[in-house]
Amino acid sequence: MRPYDPDDRFATPPAPVYMDEEAFAPMPEPRLTRPRPPRTSRARRATFGLAVITAFWLLALAAAQATSSTVAVPFLERTVGALGDVPALLQVHEAQIRTLASQGGDAAIPVPGLPVQGVTLPRPLAQTGTREVWAAHLLHASAEATYERGAAAFTPGGGETSSGTFSTSAWVRVVLALASSNTHALASLVALGLGGATLAMAALAVLSTNGARRFVAIGLGLAGGAIFAAAVGVIGMGVAIVLNTGSDSAFVNEVGGLIRAISWTPLYDARWIGLAGIAIIVPAAVLAAWFGRSEHLEAFQDD
Repeated sequence: MRPYDPDDRFATPPAPVYMDEEAFAPMPEPRLTRPRPPRTSRARRATFGLAVITAFWLLALAAAQATSSTVAVPFLERTVGALGDVPALLQVHEAQIRTLASQGGDAAIPVPGLPVQGVTLPRPLAQTGTREVWAAHLLHASAEATYERGAAAFTPGGGETSSGTFSTSAWVRVVLALASSNTHALASLVALGLGGATLAMAALAVLSTNGARRFVAIGLGLAGGAIFAAAVGVIGMGVAIVLNTGSDSAFVNEVGGLIRAISWTPLYDARWIGLAGIAIIVPAAVLAAWFGRSEHLEAFQDD
């Protein structure tokens, strides 16, 4: 074989020799699946916002339910009975009440010493009823008046007082304000607004995701909100237990009962919302995983 001459146009150049290690690196094995694209920050914010708004909606709904007349009036009956001894008051004034009732006329009979303003005994009831019947009527009427007017029902002209059996001190006024029709109306309005905001945030979560993952986002938002609301309810139950433990005050015990009623409501509502969220998450997550795997396999086959 003749030597290689660079000027010889017919000479065969030597074969190149590759000494770089990268030339001998093994080829990567093909992937059957592709990494799932991360959820966008918009979808995460929508899911988190749905959970927060759902929690506040459940708490507002619980406040509206706990301050309704069905719950508040019986509580106020027990509260009025705890603040003052109405049966003892009637025992002292029974003779006077029956004397007034036996006289002519149709006017209702006022009860001397009853602090709740405007509460009276109907004349037929004063004529034929017993003291137990009188007490039940007065407690219920006093509770309804307090529910409508708050602490102002205890003072003439809606003024304030700081002494007496039915003292309207600051902490008593707060309790009476909570169990009132005004609080119920406000809580109902807030619950209605937050309910609309919950629907709007759920729609935003749907628009922020695609496929079955949008239902996963809705389920996560509902379940997360239910867990937060339930945690607040558990804290409230603990406060109620502390108030009812070692307290000899009937009024404090009734306050604990009110807090317990308010705290139990979000626990009850959160149970159903949480179960609904889980019922949405499980099938939606399965579908999202199934369709996601199918898409990855199809993309690999196309490649």
